[in-house]
Amino acid sequence: MALTLTPEVEAALFDLADALGKPAATLAVELLREMVPQLHDLAKITRLAQQGKNAAAKRALRHMIGDGMAEILNEQLPLPGTAAKKRKA
Repeated sequence: MALTLTPEVEAALFDLADALGKPAATLAVELLREMVPQLHDLAKITRLAQQGKNAAAKRALRHMIGDGMAEILNEQLPLPGTAAKKRKA
């Protein structure tokens, strides 16, 4: 797969890659890999909307956003009895 990036996306990717000390291509793959669940969810939501199942699409979108927010909050403020995922340095 060949990708053509806009100048803004390319600049941001190279800036972050430089800050992290990683090649930009490696960083791009890592970012996409982390997005796999969201990409699948967005495909499902898009198909539901295309089929005219707008209520189901909205529910799926709320569920996706809610799961994402819960993960973020758990990283920042772990609830008792839950273990926040430890990130590799």
